[in-house]
Amino acid sequence: MSKVLREKASAAEVPDYVLEARDVSKHFTVRGPLGRTSVVRAVEDATVRLRPGQILALVGESGSGKTTLARMLARFHEPTQGEIVLRGEPVSGNRRARRAYHSEVQLIFQDPFGSLNPLHRVRYNLDRALRLHQPHLTATGRERRLTELLERVSLTPAAEFAAKFPHELSGGQRQRVVIARALAVEPKVLLGDEPISMLDVSIRLEMLNLLQRLRTEDGLALLYITHDIASARYLCDEIAVMYAGQMVESGPKEEVIASPQHPYTKLLIESSPDPERGVGDREALFAGADELGEPPSLIDPPTGCRFHPRCPFAMRECIDETPPRTELGEGHWATCWLHVKGRAGELAETTHAAAAAARRETMQGAL
Repeated sequence: MSKVLREKASAAEVPDYVLEARDVSKHFTVRGPLGRTSVVRAVEDATVRLRPGQILALVGESGSGKTTLARMLARFHEPTQGEIVLRGEPVSGNRRARRAYHSEVQLIFQDPFGSLNPLHRVRYNLDRALRLHQPHLTATGRERRLTELLERVSLTPAAEFAAKFPHELSGGQRQRVVIARALAVEPKVLLGDEPISMLDVSIRLEMLNLLQRLRTEDGLALLYITHDIASARYLCDEIAVMYAGQMVESGPKEEVIASPQHPYTKLLIESSPDPERGVGDREALFAGADELGEPPSLIDPPTGCRFHPRCPFAMRECIDETPPRTELGEGHWATCWLHVKGRAGELAETTHAAAAAARRETMQGAL
């Protein structure tokens, strides 16, 4: 076989995605005070795909299932349905396979202080990861690698930071140590569960730039979980939106932000702080915000589209049937009956607040 043919065959064998969650669901059984059990449908039929060097933002309000999905990808929870796929191969459940999996996929937690053993110095926290995942390194090799890791995340002089306890570090410094520990195993995927939400605003940009640099230099794939649309726009390539355990929209970040194609995405974007809005614009935009309601119970979720009790565009189909996925081109898709019924243009013609106000007037007029 010629060199060219071998290279083509090798390229064909390399999967496009380094990590995938294919139609995964996660249900938790909970027991009530009287011994009755209920099922929490935390995630339903979610699909996530990460390419090498890609940053995907997963956004949604609290309780939408973002962290549960990340924990399934990290293999802290096994899916109730669906499968996790690494480099084109479904993952297995034996202990050796888990160790190998965690050498390629690492989770960065939201709370950096809770992620580090407070009884040990930074050196121990990093050295333990090296001992577990790089057993071929000698003591001298581990010390050299530890120094490299701390310098990589801009904690210098490395010897000084290695000797500190977690409580002696600032929040940003602790999160850098957590990232250094994740990098110690030389992963191909990082799962960031709101990695900057507990940091001071003044150092959040530094952390985002660090994650961007790791993607550029190492080709890492990153799942970035956040509530913050602005940081997602700054850092990521694509945005996926979750609501009540289901994925409702996904696509290139500029497409999703500039032209949201699901009412919930539209609500998220319009709710984000924007310093360019005038006072009058803010008052009009947030009129009726107190009437938006709460996310539904995942023990007894609404039928049809789970957003319909809060949606000003809701129709009869939204109540009765789950909306199909509509492909919008360029990797952008949404699950909303507005597209099926030819009413998608209404999303661009009005704000969420104006649509809600018009719906209230219509309902009052019908009484």
